[in-house]
Amino acid sequence: MSERHVTMCWPNYIDESTLSGGQWSASLPLSQLMSATTADVAESVGLDPANTQFDITLPRFRTIAVVALNNHNLSVSARCRVTMFRDTQAQNEIWNSGWQNAWPAIYSTAELNWEDSNFWSGRPYEEDRKDFTPLGWVFLDRLQVARRVRVEIDDPTNSDGAVRLGRCFLGNSWQPTYNASYGIQYGYDIGTEFETAGNANMTEYADVKTPKRTVSFSLDHLDADEGARRALALQRQQGLHGEVLYTEFLEITNPVAFSRAFIGRLSSADPLAHPYYATYTNSISIKEIL
Repeated sequence: MSERHVTMCWPNYIDESTLSGGQWSASLPLSQLMSATTADVAESVGLDPANTQFDITLPRFRTIAVVALNNHNLSVSARCRVTMFRDTQAQNEIWNSGWQNAWPAIYSTAELNWEDSNFWSGRPYEEDRKDFTPLGWVFLDRLQVARRVRVEIDDPTNSDGAVRLGRCFLGNSWQPTYNASYGIQYGYDIGTEFETAGNANMTEYADVKTPKRTVSFSLDHLDADEGARRALALQRQQGLHGEVLYTEFLEITNPVAFSRAFIGRLSSADPLAHPYYATYTNSISIKEIL
């Protein structure tokens, strides 16, 4: 797969899977990773790496392109490792990501001072984490067909004393043969509402909402097969409610990647158009799920 190329990942196989391993709170169990509500978190018992890992066992072979952790509390020094197994007993290892940073680069060197401790890494300061939607992801260097996936987390300095994880995403991917056309639009859906007081100044009071990231783009060079098997399949399978992990960057080292990677849903189901011979087009709009 290529960098700087729109990438959509679906479906999320976590919902059909069985979770096991580690040691997790009885009141905030590992099964919370299967909740579509990302605020429903699973919490580990302490920070021992033996307690903060978990396995995902799939009911049948699935093609995996990415594993992502949404709404986590991992510190900026945390690391993650993903291992794929061909068998449900986790004996036949087929792929290992090695230890990777849980937080991607967010700042470019142009935004930082030489004296800043994160000058080279670009990762946020610990106190800045609250300003960002926490999402960590690992894209495989090539697709793997697996029955079991192990996620290990190493975060010994977490000030919360436990690892908390919201939603886990485990899915396949689609990069259109031809990239999105120029004109792609990134933005925010800011749902803040206002009430106006009945005084002379008509004072406004804001009910502040968390902004949701959005992206809209057009795929103008699809053939009939890709249009039907991919563009329309995305609409049919995910509707307007199903999760879609979107990104333009696969590597977490590019500081632009974090701003253009999120788990969302389709905002609309636009028709597949056939404007001229052998070419189909489709417009796609995605809004972040929080």
